[in-house]
Amino acid sequence: MAELLMTAKNDTPKPDKKPDEKPGKRPGNKRTRLASVAFVESPLQFLSALESHEPHEDLLIRARANAKGMTSFLDAFDTSWLPENVRLEREGAKPGVLRKANFDRIYLGDACSGQVHKALSLAYLERRMPEVVILDDGLATYSTVEILTAKRGPLVRPRQKLKASRTVMAAHVADRLRGLAMAGRLRWHTALPVSKPLRKAFLKTGGEITRHRFEHLQTLPTGGSHPRDNPVIGSALAADGLIDAAAYRVWVDEITDTHGSITYYPHRRETDEFLADLARDDRVRIKHVGLPIELRLVNLPPGSTIRSLPSTAAVSLAVLNPDVTISVTEVPAQWWTGASPDSLRKSLNAQAVKADVDS
Repeated sequence: MAELLMTAKNDTPKPDKKPDEKPGKRPGNKRTRLASVAFVESPLQFLSALESHEPHEDLLIRARANAKGMTSFLDAFDTSWLPENVRLEREGAKPGVLRKANFDRIYLGDACSGQVHKALSLAYLERRMPEVVILDDGLATYSTVEILTAKRGPLVRPRQKLKASRTVMAAHVADRLRGLAMAGRLRWHTALPVSKPLRKAFLKTGGEITRHRFEHLQTLPTGGSHPRDNPVIGSALAADGLIDAAAYRVWVDEITDTHGSITYYPHRRETDEFLADLARDDRVRIKHVGLPIELRLVNLPPGSTIRSLPSTAAVSLAVLNPDVTISVTEVPAQWWTGASPDSLRKSLNAQAVKADVDS
């Protein structure tokens, strides 16, 4: 196993604009303040919305509290950590909130969400959509962006099979977003590495890419001490059926055999049964965190090593703490169960790619 060390409606014709124009500095926007809404369904999407918020913007974050892992996260998140002019509501995407307010901008945490598709389709069936910003949704974001750079096709997660009615809605939303890109009103705000081919393809559609380095997150308290005993980031790949669970368990055992005791930070989708079995090993300390692991491990001392399979958390922590070594194990070919497309496997194992610096 190789390890990598990581350091629709027509929505107006396309205006002239610079492809890497910085957020908040769009020509022709004469409003002194923007009214925006963000639909988020995971802790990372929530943090990405905070990073996207601009000083002149009134932002309403609608968090889907019943999504897995979100209730514990929202309970642990101190609302005093919200930037000024940001409000939080524990409701997901609903057509009503879009109909009642005339938003200038919509942030999408999961552009493949059925709830989001329904809200956008019903609220903007015969209306002009405002600017849309795609937020990071883990490594699945790559798949979303690839779909939007294609000429056609519904916004569907890898392996997801939809009913005919949902497929039509997912295709409708995808087409509307492609129309926004052509009109210069679709943006991807990201901390992820972006390969040159993907960047070029997205910009060619008329979309824009802007970047952040978790500037707001780095101002927040980390909420506790940090273990020094070999932190390991848990993966959902086995729980999701994408890789062999037994092979994944062997990988964890090899870490403890080689490096001694570890602190294991489970992914929110890992099963109780797997974690209970793992906890029987006296060398493994399982640490459940309500807050995202980025908040928990951002202040590890220089020289620390975090071990992980390819994951968004590994990418985020490499950005947040360049003095910490992120040891990422590539997923061997024999681990894959065949339930994921080749494009997903390639993107997961491409974590050594260097981000293009657009801004």
